[in-house]
Amino acid sequence: MQQPKSAIVVGAGMVGLCCAYALHIRGVKVTIVDRDPVGDKTSYGNAGALAISECVPHSLPGQIWSIPKWLLDPMGPLSIRPAHIPQFMPWLLAYLGHSRKKNVSHIAKALQAINGRVSADYDPMLKAIGYAGKVRDKGCIRVYDDYKSFKLSAQEWDIRKQHGQHFELLGEAELRRMEPAIGQAKSFGVLQPQWRIIDDPKALVGSLREWLVSHGVALVTANVDALVTQDKRVLGVKTPAGEHFSDITLVAAGAWSKQLAKQVGEMCLLESERGYNTTLPYPNIALSHELLFAEQMFAVSPLTVGVRVGGASEFAGLTAAPNFKRSDNLLALAKRYLPDLNTENGQQWMGHRPSTPDSLPVLGPSVKWQGLSYAFGHAHLGMTQAASSGQMLAEVLLEPDKGTDLTAYSIGRFI
Repeated sequence: MQQPKSAIVVGAGMVGLCCAYALHIRGVKVTIVDRDPVGDKTSYGNAGALAISECVPHSLPGQIWSIPKWLLDPMGPLSIRPAHIPQFMPWLLAYLGHSRKKNVSHIAKALQAINGRVSADYDPMLKAIGYAGKVRDKGCIRVYDDYKSFKLSAQEWDIRKQHGQHFELLGEAELRRMEPAIGQAKSFGVLQPQWRIIDDPKALVGSLREWLVSHGVALVTANVDALVTQDKRVLGVKTPAGEHFSDITLVAAGAWSKQLAKQVGEMCLLESERGYNTTLPYPNIALSHELLFAEQMFAVSPLTVGVRVGGASEFAGLTAAPNFKRSDNLLALAKRYLPDLNTENGQQWMGHRPSTPDSLPVLGPSVKWQGLSYAFGHAHLGMTQAASSGQMLAEVLLEPDKGTDLTAYSIGRFI
């Protein structure tokens, strides 16, 4: 088979950029097409974590009983806009189906297959683009009300342990020694040392994009209206300004990817899991680790641009206006558990996490079309898995002798 010499990547978020990087360093001529290539992407508002130890699927046995409580709590982690419920139901039913134990085991193994190589794939790229010293090996602390609350999440920790993840239990004294800003309402924690913290996700995305352009990758500002096809091959993309052709067309358009796949008859269950955060430039507290508040399901991240308080999962589709009361609620929770936190002058943000019901990305070649591949659906792990997704896909397309297996992530699983 003739080696591909050119590629179009649809999408300039972190996943798309990492795919472009992986193809470029293997000698492929790459063009990135995005309607707003330097805009406010989901990657821009990321919590700043390389969550290497997160191999736990979102849907777990017994979780169905928690959903009504989350929905009824105005400060809870889950919200579904009523107008979106009919469209959302197929995704939700599939999500609940994946909570069976046999499915959980398969999904955790597939997540770990990506996460297990994250540092090995990220570090050479970070060095190449001049960002190596701006990712800190500080780890994350998952914070609980008390030890009893921690024990209620035993199945999550069992899954992490089964996949070789290390963690350290922290009693109240040790928790406060490591993070004095945590208030009295929390008395137990778990340190996950494998996590890494990015100084500024926006700066990382910008640095990678600028490096690619400076090394010959073309960046086209345009909306992709359709994929160009002939017989059983995708030849490129159609934009309002004309058509662009290549040997490989890669759809990495985040939560908007489903529309392009649907145009060529490949269906997938993909929802925008809208996340909210507020970046506080003058937080009045110092944190050494990212903090994940387990029961309330939100994160507090120490970045160079301030402390970022984020979380929430809102299902409302791609076009509904943001509901920044979600951000306000997250700040109120953060203030409850970090009493000295200054919540003034924050910058609010909302982004579209592209989420599949089985917690796995769509990654790999099309099952129907030659010349077409996909890289989307990473949900909360887009920043974490971006570099490895790019490298794994490039290995499958250009280095088949490596034997990289993307079967678990194929769009064909939705057929």
